[in-house]
Amino acid sequence: SEGDDVLARWSDGLLYLGNVKRVDGVKQCCLVRFEDNSEFWVLRKDIHSEEVCCICDAPPLKEPLINCLKCRHYHPECHTPTIEPEADSDSWICRQCVFAVATKSQRGGALKRGRFARLMQFMKLRLPYQLSSLDWDPQHLTNQQQCYCYCAGPGWNLKMLQCGSCGQWFHEACTQCLTKPLLYGDFYQFQCSVCTKGPETIQRLPMTVDLAHLVLYHLSLCCKRKYFDFDHEILSFTNENWDSLLLGGLSDTPRQDRCHNLLNALNSHKDFVSGKEIKKKKCLFGLQVRTETKSIN
Repeated sequence: SEGDDVLARWSDGLLYLGNVKRVDGVKQCCLVRFEDNSEFWVLRKDIHSEEVCCICDAPPLKEPLINCLKCRHYHPECHTPTIEPEADSDSWICRQCVFAVATKSQRGGALKRGRFARLMQFMKLRLPYQLSSLDWDPQHLTNQQQCYCYCAGPGWNLKMLQCGSCGQWFHEACTQCLTKPLLYGDFYQFQCSVCTKGPETIQRLPMTVDLAHLVLYHLSLCCKRKYFDFDHEILSFTNENWDSLLLGGLSDTPRQDRCHNLLNALNSHKDFVSGKEIKKKKCLFGLQVRTETKSIN
């Protein structure tokens, strides 16, 4: 209802506190004002507030509601996974709250150790929706239901991984397999916990000229510019983030050789444009065409 304080799941997989300003019953969405005073329409499925079953919005009726220690109520059969009869309502924590705690302010994925990490891993073995019921675009990037990841939250966020088996997209914040934060356009092979029936698997794809692609793509999205100075921006970013780039065989490249190799890639491949080609400084470089290079199967 209007005026309710709610938690709204955003496209990065995280929950944010807001207040409902308007309700659209036809489109099943609400206009939510967040703590930074920004306002956005959020689908009803991504909002959590009422003192009824959080999944079906129904009261107890014949099936009693189980109370989550941190938030609301659930019918045992509505929750994924099903709430066991012996669950203690004084200590049981729901899927939403486990994800909220395990993903809060995490760079490089969710918690990997501790109680909430173990609970999250168990709950990730099943999706809270039917993957086969989603209607995808031809590129299999977005679906009409705006339902992604283990959390069933919205997308499509640039820092997402696509499972090579089922094709679904997963938020960086909800994964537990990363050792470093994702860069925009990163190159990975990934399998989700549903497909592996256990921990996720991930492998960085080998990179050669792709290092230059990745650095320029990341900088262009972060800085919202096309051209970057080689010494002060491209090479500087590469050296500062060398370990985070997880370069495999390239990781042993001596620092003094990185400049030559990177500059040679930028000058010799048609995917890049230099400043001298557009009557700018020759030390400037950009992508000829910026296309999405997300992790794929």
